[in-house]
Amino acid sequence: MRAICTLQRALCCTRNLINVVANIPGKPAGSIHIAMGSKAIICSSLLLLFATTAYSVDVDNKECHYCNLLVQTFKAGVKKTEKQHFAGGNTDWEERNLGRFATSETRLVEIMEYICKKKYLENSDEFVGVKDIEFKCQGLAEEHEELVEEWYYKKQDSDPNMFSWLCVDQLASCCPTGHYGPKCDQCPGVAKSKTACYGRGKCHGDGSRKGKGKCKCDKGYVGVMCSNCDAHYFAKSLTETSIECVECFDGCASGCTAEGAKGCRACRSGYIMDAELGCKDLDECLEEDKCLGENEICKNSVGSYSCECAPGYKKNKEDDCELDVEATTSFPSTNDTESRDTVSTASDATEAAIAESTITNDEL
Repeated sequence: MRAICTLQRALCCTRNLINVVANIPGKPAGSIHIAMGSKAIICSSLLLLFATTAYSVDVDNKECHYCNLLVQTFKAGVKKTEKQHFAGGNTDWEERNLGRFATSETRLVEIMEYICKKKYLENSDEFVGVKDIEFKCQGLAEEHEELVEEWYYKKQDSDPNMFSWLCVDQLASCCPTGHYGPKCDQCPGVAKSKTACYGRGKCHGDGSRKGKGKCKCDKGYVGVMCSNCDAHYFAKSLTETSIECVECFDGCASGCTAEGAKGCRACRSGYIMDAELGCKDLDECLEEDKCLGENEICKNSVGSYSCECAPGYKKNKEDDCELDVEATTSFPSTNDTESRDTVSTASDATEAAIAESTITNDEL
């Protein structure tokens, strides 16, 4: 029985088409062999025919996703069928007799059982959100079955990259990585760094037949090719083909030349330049003109400060600090003498207010 099945029909074929021949001369009884005639290629070598990787397309280019899914699942089918017909033991026999299975019609039928089905992929994240992708992929496979068969039987040796041959050259659905648009023009940065946008951003339409080819730079990078550092960053490493930008210390003003506080060219407000340490925090609360409101205290923070009500007081509608009669009479301890005095005064005032309220109620 010989398997006769076109690619379109192969989508619903089963392994009942396999002709199993037992007791092959020179092979122990019960050994399994697939009787097929086609050019002989060792199964394991077929995996080398797929050099493509997953393509990320940041524009609405569904046709490229459909074709890419076809190729990726075809590749999965190749892996699944790679060694399943090898009985093991006699390597020389396997190479002479089972090597034909690598590009046989029967193997193509088996591979097509995996076509366009995401569940057979190790990682299908790139296809998330593409509506009806499996259905569209199957339609693409049926429409272009002759091309898939042509690559499988005739083009594997001369054009081992199925994605490039089918999706880029034949169907013109996609572009190679680092290229975009109808003519697959190079993205900015590819000519110099070999990667789009110097590897520091995304090229609009990369890998698709659409897009404008403009770089959207990662944080910290600017320029047409994302080959420069933003204002608050400096180039930690820089070559003709690459750049690495690192963010300046938070206290820096006007950029920096190195990491940390000592790399600042100048200090921003809230910091002061120290000869040994570079930009260090300025404690504004040590200045006499800070937080002068009644019952108000100064609280320092890195690069700034704030004015808050002393313990036992709270802000009113006029943003003044008034006695909080509902506050507890117990306050957190502190090592600061002035704060302790403030806490004690506020506590006494709260107790006095409560006592006055009690006397008034007794009189009533």
